Amino acid sequence: MFSPVVMGEGRITRLRRGAVGASAAALALGFTPWSAPVFAQADGASEDVAPAPPAEGAAREVFTPADFASFAPRSALDMLERVPGFAIDDRGGGQGRGLGQASGNVLLNGERLASKSDSITDQLARIPAGNVIRIEIVDGAALDVPGLTGRVANIVANSTGGVQVQFEWRPQLAAEYSKNRWLEGVISASGTFGALDVTVAAEGKPFYGGSGGTNYVTFASGRVEERFSTGLEQGDDTKYSTSLRYGLPGGAVANINASLLLRRFREWERERTLSPDVAPLYEEIFSLSRGYDYEVGGDLEFALAGGRLTLIGLERYDRLTFRSQSEVDPATGVPVTGILFSRFTESGERIGRAEYDWAMLDGDWQLSGEAAFNRLDRTSDLFTLEPDGTFTPLDFPAGTGGVTEDRYSASISHSRALTPTVSMQLIVGGEYSRIQQTGSGALARSFRRPNGSLSLSWSASERLNVSLKIERRTGQLDFADVLAEVNLADDNQNAANNELRPDQRWAYDLEAARDFGPWGNATLRIFQRDFSDYTTFVPTPTGGSARGNIETARIQGVELYGTVRFEPVGFTGARLDYSLNLRESSYTDPVLGGALPVGFAEPFELELDWRHDIPVTDWAWGAALRRTRFNPSYRVAEYGYDHRIGNALALFVEHKDLLGLTVQAKMSNLLQDELVYDRYVFDGPRGADNLLFRENRRREIGRVMEFIVKGSF
Repeated sequence: MFSPVVMGEGRITRLRRGAVGASAAALALGFTPWSAPVFAQADGASEDVAPAPPAEGAAREVFTPADFASFAPRSALDMLERVPGFAIDDRGGGQGRGLGQASGNVLLNGERLASKSDSITDQLARIPAGNVIRIEIVDGAALDVPGLTGRVANIVANSTGGVQVQFEWRPQLAAEYSKNRWLEGVISASGTFGALDVTVAAEGKPFYGGSGGTNYVTFASGRVEERFSTGLEQGDDTKYSTSLRYGLPGGAVANINASLLLRRFREWERERTLSPDVAPLYEEIFSLSRGYDYEVGGDLEFALAGGRLTLIGLERYDRLTFRSQSEVDPATGVPVTGILFSRFTESGERIGRAEYDWAMLDGDWQLSGEAAFNRLDRTSDLFTLEPDGTFTPLDFPAGTGGVTEDRYSASISHSRALTPTVSMQLIVGGEYSRIQQTGSGALARSFRRPNGSLSLSWSASERLNVSLKIERRTGQLDFADVLAEVNLADDNQNAANNELRPDQRWAYDLEAARDFGPWGNATLRIFQRDFSDYTTFVPTPTGGSARGNIETARIQGVELYGTVRFEPVGFTGARLDYSLNLRESSYTDPVLGGALPVGFAEPFELELDWRHDIPVTDWAWGAALRRTRFNPSYRVAEYGYDHRIGNALALFVEHKDLLGLTVQAKMSNLLQDELVYDRYVFDGPRGADNLLFRENRRREIGRVMEFIVKGSF
């Protein structure tokens, strides 16, 4: 897939002179250490695809294909997921702010995996395991890739020649309220043709879910209604993607990536009243969305004036039609009432970026500039259902309009070794942006904001590495929050806010990675996020609610993750991967004052993944336990809990060579945990004396049976 012929020296990961990377766990665990360049043949040429060797005293964890043989991996993703104590950080795609500096913690042949539509895991799953030469775990601050810190994985891979095809099929048998899922999976083909590397992939990404259970609604008068509700979700997304990589004369490299995602999602919510009998009620909500996304991007890298210049371009476009209809039948002979909400949205992003890298004054430098143009156009309509079955339009101008943002940013970064054991990376930059809204609340605003970061890495010993990162960055404004919105399922709506501002934040991360030799390793991270212009629901002058900014918010916490290996006690092939997150968060309640927790900052998360690859067999088995505690969510006139399973247990059994295939069977939700929906709705702003009603709903999902079949040819 990745031809060594097209790789230029300037984009190979380098440890700077005198810098020391992550601890050398490879030596203690018996893995093959980095010792000399690895050579591979492609198209009759012999090229070094290895990074430049580290300086004397420098160290890195290195894993070769032999270290993963017992897992029978099919892809680079399978291999990276088995690196002890390493957790993939899949940031950087989707709704991130432009391209910016590198994010996440995975490199491929020393290059960032930059895409807005492809996740890191998607890209790694398309690289055959046979193409991987080794995986290096290095400290990000010791690399010449601005923006990285902490433990970073660099996957060194090349093409083995010919065309390779691999596939993965993930069927799921229906739980009690859902449907069977047959078409989830991916097939990809990669090959090398001269200096051209080609990868094409097709992926089915369906989602089928269902649930059902009792809902108790208690009104202010004390009357209690018992209802039974069911929900069914069915998504049928399909994605096609391709990537081309071509080696040009003089060590220049060109990449082109393209993807097309076809989207279709349907959702049904049905509820009927069980008691009291005097008030029978049937309600149904149906939602349908369909559309497509595409992305085309590319980059060109070449030598220039003693350095390397990289030019990057990207165009992304989304088109989505959404329709939601709610109907209530009192079942008393009174006509059915209902509301219809429809929305058509087009959004896109166009990015141009340039990066120039060079070495000077015993360090690495990068000067970068980026221009990004984001846009959203939306048309929304609201209708009411008449007794004769027709729909009458309602006035809803605040839901129609457009938002654009033109943003220009620049930065300079410098990376160097301060001592033989301490390295530094400094990024200084800023941005100018202009946000303009059209429609009923037309307004134009501009912002000038500084951004940057300071990263320090200290290799205290062969087995202990400590890193610190302080960063100032600007968040990405969700343009949909600027316009008005309607939610028929919860019977609420958001007003428009044409003065909404992107948040800013200070991010502090202190991380220590410790190698315990044959027992495994552990990483402890202490973090804090200080927000200004934090976005949440705020009251409007007319008594409604809208997305708005409040002055400050804070999230802080501790994360511990790693791997325990059981070979020292004679339990060969057994390992436990663990992750524990503890968070505290707060922001000032815009309704009542006081402090509220940040909704998405779950206060407690525990993940335990046990796997045992039985020696001298092709069998493996394991279990996974997840425990999560959630924060309530708050609006102006309501608050409550709305979350999925908080306690999950799964068991699996796997055969790694069943007729040449890897086959896994997995049973999930063995604890039969439920979906939680507790909601308290007030007549006006939240308070103690004006509660309209409260809902307490629990829905069962049932146990879920899944299969994974992997193969290649």
